[in-house]
Amino acid sequence: MEFWRRGAARSARPSAAPQRQLGTWQRITGLHFPAWVPVAGIILVVFGILGGLFLLRTTAGAPRIGVDHWHARYTFTLCGERQPNAPTWESGVHTHADGIMHIHPFQTFEEGAGARMVKWFEYGGGKITDSSIRMPGFRANDEENTWENGEKCADGTEGELQIFVTPAETGVETRITDVDRYQPRDGDRIRIVFGPPEEEPILGEDRTIILEAQAKGDPIEITVTDDGTDGGTKFEPSRISVEAGEVVKLVVKNTGSISHGFRVEGADGEYETQDDFLATPSGEDPETTAGIIQPGQEAVAIIRLDSPGVEVEFRDDTLVDKTGTIVVGEATEVTVTPTPSVKEPVDLELDVLMKDTTFETSEITVPAGKKFRINLTNNGPEFVHSMTISGEDGVFDTDDDLTSTPGAQRVGIPGELVGQIDTPGSYPFRCDFHPTEMTGTVIVE
Repeated sequence: MEFWRRGAARSARPSAAPQRQLGTWQRITGLHFPAWVPVAGIILVVFGILGGLFLLRTTAGAPRIGVDHWHARYTFTLCGERQPNAPTWESGVHTHADGIMHIHPFQTFEEGAGARMVKWFEYGGGKITDSSIRMPGFRANDEENTWENGEKCADGTEGELQIFVTPAETGVETRITDVDRYQPRDGDRIRIVFGPPEEEPILGEDRTIILEAQAKGDPIEITVTDDGTDGGTKFEPSRISVEAGEVVKLVVKNTGSISHGFRVEGADGEYETQDDFLATPSGEDPETTAGIIQPGQEAVAIIRLDSPGVEVEFRDDTLVDKTGTIVVGEATEVTVTPTPSVKEPVDLELDVLMKDTTFETSEITVPAGKKFRINLTNNGPEFVHSMTISGEDGVFDTDDDLTSTPGAQRVGIPGELVGQIDTPGSYPFRCDFHPTEMTGTVIVE
């Protein structure tokens, strides 16, 4: 045979052993990845996290930085008296002492829920809950300027905090019962009231009903006359003026010889809608009346229009082309004149000027155990300021802090800080509205 001829040795070869099947994990761990694969994986994870954070932020809700710039007007009425506007402070959620909540976030914590009304109060040094209020501009924990449900007004009536909001979209006022969740929107009109509970307006399909007892001031009389024909009907006066937010009683007298009506169109500029006000003839139910004023009869309409700078139409409901105008003006601003008081006697008096970024004096020396007064003047030109000394514990926002009064000095408004420190040492002071920029030290010797 051939292999004998070649003389080559022939040996038997063992048969190949059967291959063992590998598991999935063993196959994966046995692979060799290029060096760039782990790097790519890390990049994908990082971008995934960033994308998640972006989605979380965008779903947190408006207002957002660089997107939303809202303005909501507000008023605060205490026991029937309109109070001054809150003083100026700077942040993304702020005011310019103009009766407006300015909401346009600068920082992420001012977006979404960070722009709620409770945060507006907080940023300005005030506080509001469902049952108490301290307007911005007063010291923290200032009991004298904090009003809580159950406290009595000067006339002996029991006060309650009530917050009413009129959205621009609907023009219909509603009461806010969960203040912690309320976030002002652009064009909202906010009415904050501490005093006897107000009856909420009754909203019908084609009218708003406010109780006559809520009207303030003298009523306004309007006479509707005619010459016996539809064409001769007219209102006298046909143009009246009211203040925004004022509850006004209109007395409409029909001195003509035919029946007439009286309806105010409301903030939406349309008749036969929920924000209309309809005059109710004597003896009729305001919820069901048709508003027909017979010759020689009187009717009463209780109105409140919240948007200043607008003109609202009224008409004879039986002759829809016979109209008049209500001019809505700005609410009267109340100016509070401080009551002169005898200054508390002290051992030492100092003067400190404040500017928009600094205290003119950053180091003050006082004797230990002696009472001192620091007279404060805000030279502005723009921001509100205050002064707080940390007290003997060296920590701010604790019970032994010494704080200026009033809690915020507007430009040109004087304030003072009266106190005494018994232990020698160094004590930091700051402006509570600019705590990182405006600081200094009190040296007690």
